[in-house]
Amino acid sequence: MDVKTDFLNGPLEEEVYFAQPDGFVDPDHPEKVHRLKKALYGLKQAPRASYDELSNFFISKGFTKGTIEPTLFMIRYGEDILIV
Repeated sequence: MDVKTDFLNGPLEEEVYFAQPDGFVDPDHPEKVHRLKKALYGLKQAPRASYDELSNFFISKGFTKGTIEPTLFMIRYGEDILIV
């Protein structure tokens, strides 16, 4: 996992649109807007999308989510416990 770009990979639950950035405006369609397909760093939905993706990954690998701290994941291997 690349932690530095983690916020850039989370899928968004809702549709988010943005205007064309300065310097990249299509002269034929200057009013055109675009829809984001993935979370963008700085977007307020990015941390939640990132957490949901990470949480789903851990749960699919057999981890259980902490009851008191939902950002804590645990898995047991015999007498060993792995906490993430």
